[in-house]
Amino acid sequence: MYKSSIELRVAQVSKRGNKYAVVAGRAILAKFKTVEQAKKALEENARLYRYWAGSASVSIQNSTPVFIYLD
Repeated sequence: MYKSSIELRVAQVSKRGNKYAVVAGRAILAKFKTVEQAKKALEENARLYRYWAGSASVSIQNSTPVFIYLD
């Protein structure tokens, strides 16, 4: 199975509403109202979040954009 090199963590993503999230790089995987809820979800669903962090959509969100200009 593919192992993602991206670290999963809990981060504050907003000042209002769902303030905290489980993130993989720049990609937000899930949002929560409290840091405790986010930490608990990360502990209980770590396997799912690790799998999700290795997905193509998260990899694309975390990659550097490449611009190709055609003349």
